[in-house]
Amino acid sequence: MNFFRSKQDARLDQAISELRAEQPDAKTLSASAERVWQRLQAGFGEETTTRALQPIRGCADIRALLPAFHQHELAPARALIVEDHLRECVSCRSYAHGRAMDSKASGGWRMEPATRGFQWSFGRLSYAAAALAVLVAVVWTGYLWYIAGPPGSRARIDSIAGQAYRIGWSGESALKPGDEVSQGEFIRTAANSHATVRLFDGSKVEMNQRAEFAVSADRRNTTVHLDQGSIIVQAAHRKTGHLYVSAPDCTVAVTGTVFSVNSGTKGSRVSVIEGEVHVKHAGAESILHSGDQVATTSSVGLVPVSQEISWSSDLDHELALLGEISKLRTKFETIQTPGPRYESKILPLLPADTVLYVGIPNLGNALQQANQIFQEQLAQSKVLQDWWNKSGNSNQHPTPEELIGQIQAISQYLGDEVVITFRASPGTQEHGPLMLAEVRQPGLKNFLESHLAATLLNKQGTSDLHVFDQQSLSSAAVGERGMIMLVRQNMLVVGGDATSVQEMSAQLDAGATQFAATDFGQRILNVYSRGTETLVAANLGQILNASHTQQQDSAVLRNSGFDDIKYLIATRSETSNQGDNRITLEFSGPRRGIASWLAAPSPMGSLDYVSANAGAAVSFVAKQPALMFDDLFTTIGASEPDFSKGLTEANAELGLNIRDDLASALGGEMTLALDGPVLPTPSWKAIIEVNQSGALQLAIEKVVQAANREAQKSSQPGLTLNQAQAGGRTFYTIQSQAAGLSTEYDYTFADGYMIVAPSRALLLAAMETHANGTSLARSSSFRALLPSDNQANFSGMIYQNLNPILKPLASQLNSGQLAVLQQLAAESKPSVMCAYGESDRIEVASSGKLLDLNPAFPTLLHLLGMSEHGTSRQANP
Repeated sequence: MNFFRSKQDARLDQAISELRAEQPDAKTLSASAERVWQRLQAGFGEETTTRALQPIRGCADIRALLPAFHQHELAPARALIVEDHLRECVSCRSYAHGRAMDSKASGGWRMEPATRGFQWSFGRLSYAAAALAVLVAVVWTGYLWYIAGPPGSRARIDSIAGQAYRIGWSGESALKPGDEVSQGEFIRTAANSHATVRLFDGSKVEMNQRAEFAVSADRRNTTVHLDQGSIIVQAAHRKTGHLYVSAPDCTVAVTGTVFSVNSGTKGSRVSVIEGEVHVKHAGAESILHSGDQVATTSSVGLVPVSQEISWSSDLDHELALLGEISKLRTKFETIQTPGPRYESKILPLLPADTVLYVGIPNLGNALQQANQIFQEQLAQSKVLQDWWNKSGNSNQHPTPEELIGQIQAISQYLGDEVVITFRASPGTQEHGPLMLAEVRQPGLKNFLESHLAATLLNKQGTSDLHVFDQQSLSSAAVGERGMIMLVRQNMLVVGGDATSVQEMSAQLDAGATQFAATDFGQRILNVYSRGTETLVAANLGQILNASHTQQQDSAVLRNSGFDDIKYLIATRSETSNQGDNRITLEFSGPRRGIASWLAAPSPMGSLDYVSANAGAAVSFVAKQPALMFDDLFTTIGASEPDFSKGLTEANAELGLNIRDDLASALGGEMTLALDGPVLPTPSWKAIIEVNQSGALQLAIEKVVQAANREAQKSSQPGLTLNQAQAGGRTFYTIQSQAAGLSTEYDYTFADGYMIVAPSRALLLAAMETHANGTSLARSSSFRALLPSDNQANFSGMIYQNLNPILKPLASQLNSGQLAVLQQLAAESKPSVMCAYGESDRIEVASSGKLLDLNPAFPTLLHLLGMSEHGTSRQANP
C-alpha cells in the first residue's frame, strides 16, 4: 500500500513541477486574475474574502490555516496551497497529523521551493543512517531472540547413579548433582550409570548408561540433541513452542508428554508412555499415542514399552516409597490416643475477647510411639532413608527425633489437655498466640532450663528460650521476644513475647472470666458436652471485621455473603466403631450470595451413573446456576466496574446470553468420577443436571462456532461437533485437531442429565450402571462409610478408593513392583467426606480420620502422570 502511495506522490510532484515551469503570457495572466477576483467576490462574504486575501509567508501561516483546511472551509486556491506545502514540508506534515515536531519550526521557517528531482543533503543522509541503524538493531535483536536464545545454562544435573561427564571444547570433566550445562556442551553417562537432567524449561530427561546428548534453545523451542543411547523424557507443559529430540535419523516434537528415544547404530526407536508424539523420519511423519512405537529402520524391532523403559529407576522408587508410607500409616493406626474430653478447666480462665481456641489432648506418649515406629522402619528401609535425607529433615537442629523426645518428656509434667489461644481487642496492641496447659508435677521449670534450652541452641550457640516463674516474670524486658515460658504453680504459659505472657498471667491471677458466658464460649462448651478429642474454634466474624483494611475488599466480601460468617468449629472424636470428624462454618443469619451456593441436602440422581467400582467421585448439589451467575455478577461488579461491559462483549462474541441461554438450561447437580480403566486413558465421566436439553445443545453449538472463529483468526485447528443416532438415542462428539490435547469429548442426554466422557463406550457403561441399579450410591460398602447423623442425604461428597485403580495396573508391572502393588491394595481403605448445606451453616463430616484422604492417592496419580499431563502414564502397552 505504501509503495503505490509513494508512486502517486511522485507523479503529483512531477505534474506540479511542470505546471510551475510553464510561463503563460501577460494577457492570459490578466484575464485569469480578473476571473478569479469576480468568483471570490460572488462566492464569499466579506470576512471570507478578507481572510482569502491574507498573504501566506511561511510555516506559521500554513499551520494557522490547518483547522479550516481539515474542516474543508478554505477557498479552493488556498486549500491547494496548503496541500502543496504539506506535501513538501516534513515538519508541517507531521504537525498536521498530530505528531511531534521540532520546536524551532513554529515561526521562522519559509516555504521550501518545489523539489526538482532527488537531491542528497545532510538531513537525508542522517535519515538513511538512522534507518540503517534501526534495521541492524532489528536484525540483531531477532538473532538474539530467535537464534541465539535466552542467556544462561540449558540444563542442570539433578542426580547421578554412577558417573557422568561434561564434554565440551575444553575436553571432558566429571559432573556432579547441581552442575549446570551450557549450550553446545554434551552430557554423557558412563557404563552402568544413570543420570537425571532437568532442562531449563522444566522438562526432565532420564539417561540410561552410555547415553549422550546436548541441549540448545531459542526463545520458543528447546531441542535435545541425542547423539547416542536411551533416554526417557518428561516434557513440561508450555504455552508456546515445542520440545524437540533430534536423533541422527529422526526428530521428535512434543509438548507436555512422556516418551523414550533409543538411538543406536542400527537405528532409533521411539516409544510413547503418555500423550502424543510426532516423529519425522525418512521424509515421513508418524503420530504416536500412549503405548505406540515406531522404529526408523527395519532392523530395529519393536518391544513392549515396559521393556524399553525397564532400566528406569523412577517407577520402582515411587512404588517402593508408596509401600513404605502405607506400612507406616497402618502401624500409626494402632497407636492409642487419649479418649474424648467432656470439659475444659482452662476455658473459663481465658479473656473474654478470645477469638481462637484450639484444644488438643496431651499427645506426648502418642508422639513418642509414632516416632519409635518411624525410626524402626527408617532403619530397615533404604527407600525411606533416601526420602528422609533428601527432604533435609535429618540435617535439622534440633532434629525431629530430638524435638519429639523433649515434647514427650515435658508432657509427663502436664495435664490431659493443651490449649492454644489468641485474643483480639479492638484499639489495643496486637496480642500474640499463647499455649496453656495444666501443670501436674513439680520440677518443670528446672527441666526446661537444664534440658530444653540446650536443645534449642541456635547457630551462634545461644538460646531464645526464656523460662520464668511468677516472681521473676516482672523482670522480663518490655517487648522481649523468643520462646517465653512461664511456669506457674498449676499452669504453663508459653508465648512469643513477654507482654502477652504477662497479660495472661495477670488474667490467671484474677480467676474466672466472662468468656464462658459469651456466645462463642457457649458454642465451645456445647462441643465439650458431647465429648471431643480435638477441637478448633475460631470467631471468624470478629477476626474478619478486625482485618477489613480496604473499602473495596469489604464490599466484595459483603456482596459474596461470606461477610456473614460467624464461627468455624472443627471437632474430632472416635468411638469403638468409627471416628466422627466435623467442620462447621456457621453464619450470623441465612446464607446468601456465593456463600449460599451449596444447596440443602437432597437425593443425587447423578451418582446412579457411577459404578460401585469407581476409584474416585466428587458430587454436589447447588442452587440454580442462573442465580449463582447473578451472585457472581454482583460480587465481581463490586470490584470490577468493567465486568458488565466485558460480559456484554462476551455474549456478543458467543452469540448467546450466558445467563439466560446457558446457565438457565442447567440444573444445580453435578458429579465427576474416575470410573473405569486408568490406562491408557483415564475413564473419567461427568454427569450434569439439565433442565432444558434443547436450549443447552443450541448453546453448545454456538460456543463451538465461536471457538472456531477464534481459532481461524490465529490459524489454529478448530473444533468439530458431530452427532449420531444409536439405539434410539442421540450421541454427540466434540473433537479437536490440536496436537497434544485430549481430542474427543462424547456426550448424550438421559433422564434430565447430560453425561460426558472421553468415549461413547463409557457413556453406554454409565447408562447401563443406571439401568441395572449397580451404582456407587446403592452400594452397601459405600453407605457403610457415610458419617452417622440425622441427615438422609447430603449436599456434597468426596469419595476415594484405590483398589479399582491399583488392580488394573498389576499386568503392567514386574514381580517386584507387583508385590508392592498388592500390599498397597490390601492396606488401602476407601473413604468418604460429606457436606451439608443448611440455612445458616455448612458442615463437612467424615467417619474416618480427619480429612481422611489416602496419602498414597495423590502420589499414585502422579505416578500415572495424571496430575501433570492429564492422561495416564503407561508402563506397558
